[in-house]
Amino acid sequence: MPPQGSSLALEENVNWLAIIIAAIATIVIGFLWYGNWAFGKSWMTLSGRTMGQGQQPGPLYALTVVAALVQAITMAWLAGQTGTHSGSAGGLLGLFVGIGFIAPAMFADVLFAGRPPRLHAITAGYQVVAAIVQGAIIGFLG
Repeated sequence: MPPQGSSLALEENVNWLAIIIAAIATIVIGFLWYGNWAFGKSWMTLSGRTMGQGQQPGPLYALTVVAALVQAITMAWLAGQTGTHSGSAGGLLGLFVGIGFIAPAMFADVLFAGRPPRLHAITAGYQVVAAIVQGAIIGFLG
């Protein structure tokens, strides 16, 4: 049960602009992170694949946008529940979400799939950075 006076619903005064900006920031970070000038070449080498190999890019990008929106909506809800009302507090919230939930959850997949630990560092690193930036944006604007 949530504490008395708490609600599990998304608040009525949620800042949708902050959510959209946070989702867009996640996409931009991913574009930069997985670009050939950053970790893209290493990711392809370690995964043994090229980006989107054998798949249509349209659905991949559409689903990535949906996932970024879901993450931003969830971050906004969590920020509201924790009373996060500044960029630094939001960034810290994102850090805790990233290293406390996202990275450990992804680690089991890396272990059981027999993938290299560096691949986990690249993929989880992106998710942690994206969560920090989303939290900071939502904390600052929300």
